[in-house]
Parts: sequence; structure tokens; C-alpha cells
Amino acid sequence: MSATPCDVRNVVLVGHTGAGKTTLLRHLLQVAEFLDGQPAATMPAAGNGSGSGRKGGNGRANANGRGAGGQARAGADGGAPGVGAAGGGAGASPGGEPAQRSISLVLASLCHRGLAVNLLDTPGYPDFVGELRAGLRAADAALFVISALEDIDGSTRMLWEECAAVGMPRAIAITRLDHPRADFDATLLACQETFGAGVLPVYLPEPGGAEPSRLVALLTGRVIEYSAGTRREQEPPAELTGAAGAARGALVEGIIAESEDESLLERYLGGEELDPKMLLDDLETAVARGSFYPVLPLAVPSRAAAGARGVPPGLGTVELLDLFAHAFPSPREHPLPSLTRPDGSPCPPAVGDPAGPLVAEIVRTTTDPYIGRMSLVRVFSGILRPDAAVHVSGHGRAAAGHPDHDDDERVGALSQAVGIALHSVDECAAGGICVITRLSTAETGDTLSDPADPHHLPAWTMPEPLLPVAVRAPARSDESKLSAALGRVCAEDPTLAVTQDAETGQLVLWSMGEAHCDVVLDRLRERFGVTLEKIPLRVPMRETLRGPAEGVGRLVKQSGGHGQYAICRLKVEPLPAGSGFEFVDEVVGGAVPRQFIPSVEKGVRAQLERGLEAGFPAVDLRVRLVDGKAHSVDSSDMAFQAAGGLALREAARAVGVVLLEPVLEVHVTVPDEHVGAVMSDVSARRGRVVGMAPVGNGGPEVPARTAIHAEIPAAEMTRYAVDLRSVSHGTGVFSRRPLGYEPVPDHLTARFTEKS
Repeated sequence: MSATPCDVRNVVLVGHTGAGKTTLLRHLLQVAEFLDGQPAATMPAAGNGSGSGRKGGNGRANANGRGAGGQARAGADGGAPGVGAAGGGAGASPGGEPAQRSISLVLASLCHRGLAVNLLDTPGYPDFVGELRAGLRAADAALFVISALEDIDGSTRMLWEECAAVGMPRAIAITRLDHPRADFDATLLACQETFGAGVLPVYLPEPGGAEPSRLVALLTGRVIEYSAGTRREQEPPAELTGAAGAARGALVEGIIAESEDESLLERYLGGEELDPKMLLDDLETAVARGSFYPVLPLAVPSRAAAGARGVPPGLGTVELLDLFAHAFPSPREHPLPSLTRPDGSPCPPAVGDPAGPLVAEIVRTTTDPYIGRMSLVRVFSGILRPDAAVHVSGHGRAAAGHPDHDDDERVGALSQAVGIALHSVDECAAGGICVITRLSTAETGDTLSDPADPHHLPAWTMPEPLLPVAVRAPARSDESKLSAALGRVCAEDPTLAVTQDAETGQLVLWSMGEAHCDVVLDRLRERFGVTLEKIPLRVPMRETLRGPAEGVGRLVKQSGGHGQYAICRLKVEPLPAGSGFEFVDEVVGGAVPRQFIPSVEKGVRAQLERGLEAGFPAVDLRVRLVDGKAHSVDSSDMAFQAAGGLALREAARAVGVVLLEPVLEVHVTVPDEHVGAVMSDVSARRGRVVGMAPVGNGGPEVPARTAIHAEIPAAEMTRYAVDLRSVSHGTGVFSRRPLGYEPVPDHLTARFTEKS
């Protein structure tokens, strides 16, 4: 049986690459197994209270169908196969890719104090933000993993803002405190300056030898010592003084203020000693509101990466597990996304109740070479069972290449994570995360519901892929499999788009960055047997005339047999940008027979498509047919088509051709401190800034930003997704849309004509 929503915690681990998220997940699994193997009388007690959790910790079966306290025996030794969305940060990721690449959302599960804890490890590299957004959608709280050796980077700041916008409860784990250069106090101060006053520690590390080995629990006054693979608490609790006393006072005041517990506030102001259990209850309330952010110090031992099983806890890891149980919200406490019917009509709001209507969402899709398509699903309401009929609804993503669809399907087998492996289960209730098979049309972001009572969850916001990379199949055998393989990869990854440029004929992959593109190409080769190679991206240019000109086209061939005879005189003049093409008949006296005038126009249009000099289509021209000659026998439709093209080319040679390049309207949003660097970069790209406007109101939750509106040639924007990340230190975002065409400077013309 599945756990009730009150017995589940869904936590997503987020942070910059290298902060230690995957190592932490691996060690938490090892610690959970270690604690499970300890005798009940000697199991370590929680540093901030004990018991079975604040809600629902009643010893019922956990999400894996085992009794409370039963731990995941899969371990963290990297031996789990790459199956579906499990496979874990310690083993293999979906599709069989090594987890150390940190490119995929990874699900692992453990049990602590009678609660099933689902941990979602997300990639830290910005290119894989789609996996990160999926993890945020599936979770009810976020743990920000911050390295004590690194500054807080721009992408972490932006992620914090995203969580703040949706009210996601958050906590902070400061890792790598066992390193000689680690400075907990400095990192804590940086977090408070970056994320706001609600960031307060619940434990303080005490230096012990080469690395911290003792923690001070600010709510209870206990000192917790980690040494020689053991964890011991000091009894009785000490009275905190000095820095610890000041930190405890700030913590208690912060909890009371954010939980808005007036009775506790009166008792605190009256000097009464507060019961730690009451503070724990208010701590949960403050965290669940998304306005209070507890900080924990951590030192995960290096042996956590060695594949051992049942490793003794590192500094702060038991306290972190207790924080999941005592302070993080259950699925019933976390608000559900808004619901509608598939047709857009409103429907009653759902709550995280197994007795409610079935509402689930596919947060990740992958394809296993042996099992087929596998879907990682978060169940928000109701109960999902194997072989059940479901309604699959996908709407609102047509612009990204995912057309709207409503289908009825039957799910296949249903599995849930046990450690980093998948075990078959009979059901997954509201609040749970599971993996299902056999859905043929469902994509990431689709909603699953009861066919008799269909619902639709709006898909979470995904960034638009803005890095174009042209690719081609070097072998014809790859081309035959290419379409199906690209379709399956796009169904798995909403941040990937594939287009076929009608003008250049190139196949273009639109990705989040170079690393993302490389991973997609590797996936196509390894999973689908399709090899693609990168080629230079061509920008669709245009041509027009520098000024008015005249041209005469002569086709006279009368050397035996049926001849070809056509002469036409054209006057050509450029038009304002965007005017298109005009053909004007000004022939008088029947110099060109009426039946051949459309032939001249047809020939002119064909020549415009072929280009006048560099091979790009010619635009914005008015062509006037003013005179010509015909032969009663040798003139024909084809002859006058050829004469029209010859006349146009002669006019172009007479006056010269201007090359036109596409220009984009670009909107860049960056923090104020990077505005100067971005504007300089725009100028270096031959762009011009046409406007600026403030965005946001400042403050740690939404720092002051500036929107820069610019017009930049498309040829200078092919790598802007990568370059903006460098210029803005990962804090800039941009959008683009076609604006029109403008002349290429003369000194750059050769750069584009050589490519053609």
C-alpha cells in the first residue's frame, strides 16, 4: 500500500554544479540504511526533538509497502540499473547515462522516522534547467545545497527567485565544511545578504581538530558530537551564551515572527522558557509559508563516494533527515497547481487527498531500450493503479512544437523508488512519485486524470531554447531513422526544439546550450543509433538593388530547327523595406504579345528566388516591363521566361546589389550591476539599444533588474545564449523575435557571400 500524503516528504535538491548535491543524496541513503541497522535502544535521537514526525508518523506502511523504519536496501553503491526516472545520483540516470554527468533529474527514496522521503537530485549546470524545473514541479520543498568553498552564483540567485515566486518552502545546507578553506560564518553571511533576513541557522558548527565535529542545536541547547563513526548528544542541554546564545535568540524570534504565533510571542517576551517541541511546531509553520529558511551545516565524508553501504552519518546528516521530517511540509500542506478542464473551463480545486479525483502529471519522460517509454509521475490527487485507464491531456505548448492533444490510454506497470532502484507497487496515492510504463503518446508536462472526470494542470513554465545548432546525418541510413528518433527525444525534453529551415534547408536543433546539444546528440547516437554531426549555421539573407536600373534580356537562337526568340526591356527600382515585389506591365503597341507578359513575370520571379549575385532571394523590388520584341514562329513561353531573368540580371550588374541580413528584436533582462557589460556586448554585435526599463522593486527576493530592448543582426546572435550567460554571470535572460531586414555593411559583405 502507498503511504498517505501526511507520511511523505518530497524534497528537491538544487544548487550550482559542484556544490555536492549528488554526494549528499548518496550519503543520505547510506545514513538511512546505517540508522536502520542500529538497535532501537542505541539509535541516535534527533538533535531538535524526537518522535515519529510531527504529522502522520504513526508507524504505518511507507511508500514502498514496508513497515515504518524499514530502509532502502538498494544502497548507494552505483549498482542500480538505469531504469526510468530512478537510477539515482549514486548509480545510473535514466537511459543508462552515468549519474556523475549530472544531466538528468534523479529520484531516490529513503525512510526516516516512519516517513517516506523522496529525494529529487537536479543537475546544477544551467543547460539542463528543464530537468531542474521538473524537479521543482514534483517536489513540495527545496533544499538549496551551497558549498562553503564557492560564492553564490547567479543561477542559484535566479532559482531562489523562482522558488519565491511560487512560494516554495526552502532550506539551506552548507556543505564541504570538512575542507580546510571552508568558512561557515562567511557562507552564512553571504546567504543572508543574498536571500534575505529569513535565513537563520538551526545548528552551529564547533571546530574540532582538522574539521568540525560538533554541532550546537540552537533550539534545544544540546551539543551533538560526531566522532569515530558515532553520534552522541550531550546531556543535559547546556545554556547557550555568546555567539550561540545570540544566534538562538535570533532563531526563536524569527520562528515566532514568521509563524505569527502570538501566544508564543507573549511568553517569549515575558521571559518564559519555551518548550522546544512548541518551537518545532512553529518552525514547520514558518518553513511551510515559504518565508523562513533554516540553515544546516554539513560535512559529508569522502567515503560516501566509495560505494559503501550503511555508512555512519557525517556531520549534520541526521539533523538534515530530521529537518525533512519535522519542518518540511507534507503534500497535503503544499498548495496544488490550479486545475481546469481540458477545454479550459474551470473545475473545483483539488487537494492532496487519495479519496479525491485522480490528478497526476508527467514530470519526466525517458525511453529504455528494453522496456520502452517510461514516465516519472507525481500524483497530486487520487490514486494511480497499474493497468488503469487514464485521460492524457496536453495543452498550451503548441508554440514549442508540442501540439495539443487529448487521448485515453491505459498505463502499464507501476513502480516506486526504493533507494535508487525501482520496485513494483500496487498503487501510488496522492503525494507519491512513481514510474509508469506503456504510455505511447504522453509527453513531459501532460496531465493524467480519470477519463470520466478529466482534468488539466497547466504545464510549468519552461525556458525557450535559444541556441541554434545546424546538424546533418552523414549517412543515408541515419536519415531513415532520424524523424522518429527526434520525435521521441523532443517528447522527453521540453527544452529542446527541432526545425527544418525552409530557406537554407538545414536541420536546426534549438537547445539550452552547447552541453545540452552535445548530450542530445549523444543520446540520439547511443539510444537510437542515429549519428548527427554539427555544421556551420547559415543565416537566411536577402538581396536587393542599390538603385534604379534598366536591363535588356535577349534570347535569340535561330540556328536550325525550331528557334527561340524573345527580347524584353525592364526598368527595376528598389522599394522600401518590407514592400515585397511588384510587377508592372507598361508595354504599348503590342511589342510583347499579351500571352507572353505573364511569362516575363514568371521568369522574373524565378530569378528573384535564385538571387541576383550571392544566391540569396531578392526582395523589395518593382519591375516594369516597358518594351520588347517577339517572333511569330520562334517566340514561346519558355523563351520569354528566360529573357525576363536575363534582363533582371543585367539590371543588377549595372547598378550593383545590396546584401540584406535579418535583424532581431531582442529583450534582455539582467540585474542592474550587469547592465553596462550587456550594453557593451550589444554594441560589439553591431546592435543598437532602443530602450531600457526597470523590472522588479529590488530586495533579496526580487533584486532590481533592468530590461534592455535592442535590435541586433541575427548573424551575431547564434551564440548569444552562451555569451550572455558569461557576460551576466548566469543571471541574464533574453527573448528574441524577427524584426526585418537591413543592409549588411560593405566591409562585411564578403563574410556572408563566402558562406553562400
